[in-house]
Amino acid sequence: MSKQPSLGYNTEPEDTLQQMLEGAARLLFWGGLLATVLAAGFLVWTFFMFGGGSSPTASPVTAQSNIAIFHKVLLAGLVSVGVGSTYLFWGEETLCAFQLLGSLLFFFAPFLIRLASGVGERTVGPVAEQALATLQGGGLAFGLLAVCVLIADLGTRYRVRALQGSRADLLKYGKGVKEERDIQNVFLGKCWQLPFCRKFVRERCPIYHAKRTCWRERVGCMCEEEVIAQAMANRPIPRDVVAASRLIPVNNKLSLSAKMQRCKQCVIYNEHQKHKYRLAVPCVLAFYGLIVVVAYSPLLNAMNGVINWIDRFVGMATYRAPSPTQATTVDVAPIYFQVVLLLCFTVIALTYTLRVVEYLIFKAKV
Repeated sequence: MSKQPSLGYNTEPEDTLQQMLEGAARLLFWGGLLATVLAAGFLVWTFFMFGGGSSPTASPVTAQSNIAIFHKVLLAGLVSVGVGSTYLFWGEETLCAFQLLGSLLFFFAPFLIRLASGVGERTVGPVAEQALATLQGGGLAFGLLAVCVLIADLGTRYRVRALQGSRADLLKYGKGVKEERDIQNVFLGKCWQLPFCRKFVRERCPIYHAKRTCWRERVGCMCEEEVIAQAMANRPIPRDVVAASRLIPVNNKLSLSAKMQRCKQCVIYNEHQKHKYRLAVPCVLAFYGLIVVVAYSPLLNAMNGVINWIDRFVGMATYRAPSPTQATTVDVAPIYFQVVLLLCFTVIALTYTLRVVEYLIFKAKV
């Protein structure tokens, strides 16, 4: 007797290998993104320390040593982001565009940072120049990787287009033949207003005539055989809502949890979940935008505290001697630093909130 595979689990080695590769790609992408942000932040901070016109208390030799370390961290992070994003988003039309845009951002970072700091073309010293050159070198390396991905993507698309195009020319259609479609897709509509609801069954479905939804009744044309049997038997359904509701089948053989599990696997209900997600995303964006607008000043003060904490941490890492007035005064970071840091924290919080929303809608199916 052959062994039946257990339902709900991936038993094929190919599926296991694909899951492992996807997990490794996600680890590379997020780990590389974190390393890139940390290294780039340190290099920008180093530029403002040694290129802002003041005489820093840190040792230039120590700073150059740290720049060499973060140069390796930046390159490793950018390569990890490139490899991870290529695997995760391969085939997406925006993949190469975002990679090239990121490489250009790093490559032109020296010009943008000089412009933002008001330094212009003025000489800023070897340490600050080395920090800017490190950012530009990272952008160049990431750009070469992005170009390789672009060439591979264009080659793949050209090959697929050539093969499918040549085969499509061989297809012959009869005269007057056209595709018939009866698909509804009402936003947040009922089950009979969504795709995959078949017209033949819908016209003979008591849930449709009762103006209810199958996921509320826990029975439907995709899971309950009695609904299909009634449609095949061409059993007439009254047009009255109350009378039609009495003909909705009731399955007493399954528990409520089993019925809920059927709904979670239904293609119509999953389409309904997609509509929920389309509604939830703009709501989350509007929520974070409202928080930033309403609590803008308190959030900027909090970002200034974070920047001061980072300043003290970097001072400890670079063996910087404490200032005599450090214990009695609080440094105020430049406003653009506070705004950029606030945007970074907002984007991170927004990203994880959307991941929670995705889990609730597509995994938990609430």
